[in-house]
Amino acid sequence: MITVQRAINPAGFTAIPRIRDLINNLHQDVRVCVQHDEPVVIRESEFLLNQHSAAPFAKAAVFACCDAAIDKVIFAVETQTVRK
Repeated sequence: MITVQRAINPAGFTAIPRIRDLINNLHQDVRVCVQHDEPVVIRESEFLLNQHSAAPFAKAAVFACCDAAIDKVIFAVETQTVRK
């Protein structure tokens, strides 16, 4: 399956655990593409040593089977974040 990815700005790396938790708590119809049956996930690059106060990885991105799946998850996460 062809995957689409959207890079996460390094300034947002500290929010990845919270966003991942929000994604995991979304209804399956939102976090899994209904057309391709593939989940939307966040992946980080390999871990870097001695990062002290920075994130322990250089890159992170949201991966999915299509742009529509990523858009749907991003909208749902933003909606949940605004409500809280």
